[in-house]
Amino acid sequence: MCQFKSGIVLKDGKEKGGFRLIMSPWTESHSELITMFKLNDGKILHFARVEFSPPNLDTAHQVETYKFKIDEDRKPEWFDNKMKNSVIEKMTAYIKSIIVSGDVQLLIGGQFVIAPSAKIECAHTMVINAMCGGTVNDIRGGTVNDIRGGTVNYISGGTVNYISGGTVNDIRGGTVNDIRGGTVNDISGGTVNDIRGGTVNYIRGGTVNYISGGTIKTVQKIWNLVIKTVSKSVKILDDKR
Repeated sequence: MCQFKSGIVLKDGKEKGGFRLIMSPWTESHSELITMFKLNDGKILHFARVEFSPPNLDTAHQVETYKFKIDEDRKPEWFDNKMKNSVIEKMTAYIKSIIVSGDVQLLIGGQFVIAPSAKIECAHTMVINAMCGGTVNDIRGGTVNDIRGGTVNYISGGTVNYISGGTVNDIRGGTVNDIRGGTVNDISGGTVNDIRGGTVNYIRGGTVNYISGGTIKTVQKIWNLVIKTVSKSVKILDDKR
């Protein structure tokens, strides 16, 4: 599986350093990058699939923890150490440019990593690969791949793939694929595909497809709440359905 941050290095004598680095804020898939940029791959390697990643997303805001690798069994003969170092420099500069660490009124468009010191009022139409801390008041759209820490006051739209830490005060819209850690204070709308860990204090609306773990403190049955499947091992402390 391709990791954040993925890119493709093309040999190009017209460019500084003799290469072009192709990346996209919208995908980490090498195969999708190949399709997007209409690249041809054959017996002779015309490009190299590369990744520049932290050991885990908890340190995604610390560029000094990132490691570079070629994501294939062999590398092109033209990809020497000098070119490798130049590619690392470019990818390091890119990661530094997408780390958000200050006060931001609106986060829109592009790709971001949220540092613990960030304070963001609203985020939509963007990709957040990791939220390592800080505060986001309202996620209204776009994609958040992993909330690892910090506080999100509202999720009212978009897609959140994982909540594995931190605190989310209210899920009121959008889609959350997997809650596996942290604390969710209130689910009042939207769709949660699986709760498998962490603590959910209150479920009173929306659709929960599967509860397979974690702690659920209160479930209140009202007209706009659907819970499809609950594992037998799950304990709901106060079930008002």
